[in-house]
Amino acid sequence: MTPDPQETLSVTANGDSTSFRSIDPGEVRPGDLLLVTQIPGEPLGRLMERLDGTRFSHSGIAVRGRDVTEGPATHIASALAENLRLDFGGIRRDPFSDFWPSRDFYIVAMPDELRSRALKYLEGYPDAPGDEGTFSFVKLVNIAAGLRSFELYDRDAALAERLYGAARDVAESWAASKDHPSWYCAELVANAYGRSFTRADLTPPPSLGAREDIPEPDELPWVVDKLFDRIERLDGRNGTAARLLTLLADEDRPFLVDAVTAIAQSGGKLFGEVLDDLVDRVLDWLRGDEEPDPEEEPRTPDPLLDPRPMPGLPDPDAPLPYGLVTPRMLWQVFGRDSLCRVRQSSS
Repeated sequence: MTPDPQETLSVTANGDSTSFRSIDPGEVRPGDLLLVTQIPGEPLGRLMERLDGTRFSHSGIAVRGRDVTEGPATHIASALAENLRLDFGGIRRDPFSDFWPSRDFYIVAMPDELRSRALKYLEGYPDAPGDEGTFSFVKLVNIAAGLRSFELYDRDAALAERLYGAARDVAESWAASKDHPSWYCAELVANAYGRSFTRADLTPPPSLGAREDIPEPDELPWVVDKLFDRIERLDGRNGTAARLLTLLADEDRPFLVDAVTAIAQSGGKLFGEVLDDLVDRVLDWLRGDEEPDPEEEPRTPDPLLDPRPMPGLPDPDAPLPYGLVTPRMLWQVFGRDSLCRVRQSSS
């Protein structure tokens, strides 16, 4: 039986282990919300974990396979880059088995109205190569910058405001649409369910934050120049991404070093041809994160903590662009106490 969306889940934490109630894959309904754990050791997932406080690095909507009209959901519809070096993906429908065994699915059972709304929304985006749009890595870095603004607030509120404003401007001007079908995973989900978010919702739980102990590599100015060149070709929407990158380069170098290192470790194709030559060069300044291991056991998420206290945060109820929504926020607003793990099928 599929859990009721209002059912309260008992989440227990014992030492270093956390347990969520598990359900069988056959209990996942089309239209339910899916959260996916990070690839073990993958640098961008680790960066987002340090900034946003959870081990969920991907999100999507449960759907059936192509031409299947009955039965449980067996696929995830999501904005995904299948391969960081070769495939920029888009809105894809991938079977659960493609993510197993190294990643786990967690489900929030959604009310019928929201399930229907999400599935209707997805009908507008065909499951066909070349027509599914693209995955936006610019938006991933932009979300990281937006989360970084909360970390900076206590030590430099003015810089935090400028950084948040720059990230908000990018999210608004780069908003996905039929004319601009380029997505970040949680942006797609937020659009599909149609729930509004606020600046306060973006506030992350207490977390480790950006790495500020990484020596700045000699290659950084070269990388930043290449990123500027690439973004200027992409950024035909009021130059907002270039302004964000300028702000980071001028006023928050430690975060820029952290983010660029994660990008470089994850693969040189993240920004098209920009980082092609960097993959080998970056080996000299790796920051010591573990290497990705697709055969490793999935990461177990910790219980969701309350957002960090932010007294005096300006305009906490201001609307938030969907391009700044994270998987953690989807968990927080849709299923804080009703999250279940989907058991991996042996078939």
